[in-house]
Amino acid sequence: MMHLHRTRTVLLAALLALSPQRSVAESIPTPPKDALTLYAPKLTESDVSAYAKRALTDWQAPGMAVAVIHHGKVVALGAYGNRRMGDSAQVDIHTRFALASLTKTLTAATIGMLAEEGKIALRRPLKDTHPDLVFSDPVVTAQLTMLDILSHRSGISESADLLWTATGYDRKEVLRRLKDVPQESPFRSRFSYSNVLYALAGELAAKAEATTWESLIRQRIFVPAALHDAGFGVPSAPDGNIATPHALRNQVLTAITPRALDNIAPAAGVYASISDLANLLRAFTSDGQLDGKQVFSKTLIDAMMTPQTPVGLAQWQKALYPQSHFLLHGLGLMLQDYRGKLVAWNTGGIDGFSCTLALIPDEKLGLAVLTNVPFTGLPEAVVFSLLDHYLGSTGTDWNQARLALSKNSRARQAAAVQAQLGTQTSQKLELSAKQLVGTYVSALLGEAELRQDGSGLTLRIAKSLTGRLFPWQPTRLRMQFDDAELGVAPCDLELSPDGTVASFVLGEHGKFVRAAAK
Repeated sequence: MMHLHRTRTVLLAALLALSPQRSVAESIPTPPKDALTLYAPKLTESDVSAYAKRALTDWQAPGMAVAVIHHGKVVALGAYGNRRMGDSAQVDIHTRFALASLTKTLTAATIGMLAEEGKIALRRPLKDTHPDLVFSDPVVTAQLTMLDILSHRSGISESADLLWTATGYDRKEVLRRLKDVPQESPFRSRFSYSNVLYALAGELAAKAEATTWESLIRQRIFVPAALHDAGFGVPSAPDGNIATPHALRNQVLTAITPRALDNIAPAAGVYASISDLANLLRAFTSDGQLDGKQVFSKTLIDAMMTPQTPVGLAQWQKALYPQSHFLLHGLGLMLQDYRGKLVAWNTGGIDGFSCTLALIPDEKLGLAVLTNVPFTGLPEAVVFSLLDHYLGSTGTDWNQARLALSKNSRARQAAAVQAQLGTQTSQKLELSAKQLVGTYVSALLGEAELRQDGSGLTLRIAKSLTGRLFPWQPTRLRMQFDDAELGVAPCDLELSPDGTVASFVLGEHGKFVRAAAK
């Protein structure tokens, strides 16, 4: 049994190294699209199928794929619903879905392997080997380690996410601008989730191997773990077997264009099928072995599930999981006690996709759920339904509990946006184009161009973050982003003595100051 108070070090450079020779593991047998192969008595074909199909109905979601693995054996491998709302093409076990932040688990595992081989030092300050690495906080600059990044305890602001979302900045530029991200909390003082730092970790790992992150993940994860359908960026397949993402548009689930994630790929850029995740879970639930080949060392798996950073259960989580007492982070995995068992899990969510992976190491049980909707509560509801079935029912209706939370959360977010905007009091612009238009600069995001064309005011930030500005209040405009996922934001104008706009504050994107005339 795994105990959370164990004192095992996670300095993987001192651990047993894997053989550098790896061969492609055989793929798992491919059952019919909605068939299940059973090895464990606690879950049956009808159990898993019933939970999945009910979840699709309750959430009115188009498609889903589910894997259940026990002691390295496939208990359930099922696909349900359609790849796209209203279309007839069905999800099967090779349909590709975006993994979003499940990518971090793969990045952490890969870095762990390099640490085992002595190619990366987890506890050594990165500044020692990368002197050009600079952050806004000199303490972070001097002391940040790879272990700090993988366990999310740097303290840098989550505003770093603004660098990659719709800006058009490539990965190199996103990472170059890390130096301008403000420090939100003292270094190592609390859990501080960071996509951009995981992208940095992936790039540093690739540099240690003199390759690209994509090539590194393919060599270290995709090939040995038999992730035959997996790839990078926007999901694609020669036969078109991809799930279409869906998002709410006017309260209706609607197919949307998938977001390109190349500039943040080591944090969120992998796509894969449920067949791929089944193979990954087979290795994780059999001490790192897959079809007789050692993919991960057991020591690495233990290290990933060793607590590093306290996260804490939020009030809504305490109410949802009364049997849980802690939430921690290891390396690329959350660690939560549930009904006396350690559950190591990760959830991913990106425009129109959500997914969950969970392991109970004591039971050698692994679960994965992929969906093409933006509600992370859906795959988590299925996972906990299956966990309860395996451990013995508590009577909790996870679908209804998570669906209610999801609806309440969306309502609160909509209300918060409206409260931030305030009441519209202006129907036309109260400033002239000459007072408004010009070039503005953000310390974090770079240049912004405010222009007027035949249809009104437009704003472009960085290379490609664009939108339109509409009258709202005397010194407040309403920004409607062209990227529908970003919605709307208030744009508050600050005037100079001559009446021109000296600067503006655009919601969470922050302050932009008018650039001096050239």
